[in-house]
Amino acid sequence: MNRKCILLTILAVFVMIGSSIEIGAGAAHAAWPERPVTLLVGFAPGGSMDLSARALAASAEKLLGQPVVVENKPGGTGAVALSAMLSQRHDGYVLCATPSSVLIRVSQLQALPFKPLTAFRPILGYAEPQLGIVVRGDSSVKTLAGLVQEAKKHPGKLKYATTGVGSTTQAAVEEIVGKEKLEVVHVPYKGSMEALTALLGGHVEFAALTSELVPAVNAGQVRLLAVISEKRSPKYPDVPTLREQGYDFANDAVFAVVAPADLDPAVAAKIEQLLTAATKDPDYLKTLDRINMVPVLYDGRAFSAFLREQWKVINRHLMTAGVIKEAATQPE
Repeated sequence: MNRKCILLTILAVFVMIGSSIEIGAGAAHAAWPERPVTLLVGFAPGGSMDLSARALAASAEKLLGQPVVVENKPGGTGAVALSAMLSQRHDGYVLCATPSSVLIRVSQLQALPFKPLTAFRPILGYAEPQLGIVVRGDSSVKTLAGLVQEAKKHPGKLKYATTGVGSTTQAAVEEIVGKEKLEVVHVPYKGSMEALTALLGGHVEFAALTSELVPAVNAGQVRLLAVISEKRSPKYPDVPTLREQGYDFANDAVFAVVAPADLDPAVAAKIEQLLTAATKDPDYLKTLDRINMVPVLYDGRAFSAFLREQWKVINRHLMTAGVIKEAATQPE
C-alpha cells in the first residue's frame, strides 16, 4: 500500500512538472515581445527597401508597445542581412526585411551560406517596387531601342548601375543583353539611391532602378525607357513594358519579412498577425504611396508558395538564357 502511494505521489509530481513547463512555455509565447525587436535590412539607407521597412516598423511599433529598430546591413545584394539574422538567437527578436529576389534569384547566381527555401520562415509579403530602365534626362537616347543601338555602336563602353549582383534590376538588363548580344559593363551598388546618384553624376550611362526612379522621372532628371512589370505603370501609361518591347522579363520582387525557419510557430503567428495589422495603418499606406511602392499582402503560407513557384520559374529562365548551368545555391 505504501509503495502504491509512493508511486502515485511520484506520478503526480511528474504531471505537475510537465504542466508547469507547458504553462511556462505558453507564458513565454504570450509574453513576446518583452524587449525591442530588430528588423534587419540588407540594403543601404534611403532606398525603397529601407524606407518601406521603416514604414512597416513604425506602424508595428504603435501596436507592439516595444520599439522596432531598423538596422541596415547592406552587402551581398541583401544576403548579408539574412545571414546576420540567422547568426542571432532564433527567438523572434531579430527579423529581416528582404526582397524575394534575394532568396529566389540572387541565391541561384551566388553561392550563399544558407538554403533559401528552408532556412527561413516567411512571415509576410507587404509591397512591390516599381522598376524601370532609365537614362539621364539630358541623354540623346530617347527609347530602349535607341539604347540598344548605342550599346551596339560602342561595345564594352557603356556602363550601367543596379541595386546589386543577381538583383531583379540586373536580371532585367541581362535579359536585353543576352537577346541583343551586347557588351556592357555592370556596376553594382548597395541600393537604388546610390545607383541613381551614379547615373546623375555621369559615372554610368544608364541604370535599372527601383521606385526611387519615380521622383527623378517627375523632376526630369532621368528619362524612363521601359518599366519592368507585367503591366504599364499607371503613373507612366505611355512607357511600354519590357515584354511589349520584345524582352521576356517582368518584376519578380516582393518585399517581405522573414524569420529563421525554426522560430517557434506560436511566436511566428503573433508576428504575422502584428505585421498584417500594421499594413492597414493609414500612415503606413501614405508612406508607401509617397515612396511609390505598391501595397500587396501575402501571408506566410502564400508567400512560401510564391517563393517555391518563382524559384522554378527563375531557374528555368536562367538556365534557358545560358546565365547558369545550375543554381549556385541549392534551394533546400
